[in-house]
Amino acid sequence: MMNKRMTVDLGMLISFLVLLDYRLVRNFGHETLAIVFFFLFLLHTWFNRQWYASLTRGRWNTDRKLTFLADLLLLGSFAAVMASGLMISHTLPTGMQKAPLLAHQIHHVAGYVMVIALGFHLGLHWSAILPRLEKGMGFSKIPHLSLLYKVLVMLLTAGGIYFSFYYSLGSRLLLLRIPNARSIPVTLWTFTFGHLLIISLYAAGAYYVQKFFRQRKRRPART
Repeated sequence: MMNKRMTVDLGMLISFLVLLDYRLVRNFGHETLAIVFFFLFLLHTWFNRQWYASLTRGRWNTDRKLTFLADLLLLGSFAAVMASGLMISHTLPTGMQKAPLLAHQIHHVAGYVMVIALGFHLGLHWSAILPRLEKGMGFSKIPHLSLLYKVLVMLLTAGGIYFSFYYSLGSRLLLLRIPNARSIPVTLWTFTFGHLLIISLYAAGAYYVQKFFRQRKRRPART
């Protein structure tokens, strides 16, 4: 079951990263990957269906509230992408012949909101993902592992900041004009890798915010 979950999650991440840039996969590839991503999302939801059942149980501490808000942002942006995508589709019968500009704008912005939300989602669930990953990949046998993690996080963060500016993420979110957008060298590899680093940047931020609140909770109150 764990291998199936990891395969589905990895498939979701790869398909999402590839379909982000319409120019690289064209319309047919974009919409095909979107359908693949949707069915992988359904599988992911089924594997994690206990999360929905647990919402009404237990205490809602800061940690749980942060995780819920990140998941809600991810689900909301996903719903906006799918709904607007159905309206502007050139392949599916749901597509409108003259879809309003607003539908295109929502699809564009919500897609990049998903980049950030996916980072938050991964970061806030990383403490649960990492032990499984270490066990499955045998990472626990590597010496000085904690130091290697810190160096890796620094490199991923630096790369995420660089590619956020390189691809003008802020301007894309705000629908601002990017004067040199067409002159930016883009290949499928650099685009996918760059946006993976951007996701890693927000994942690292969310992870350390969560870690801060957890440590503050454990700290004994001053008398």
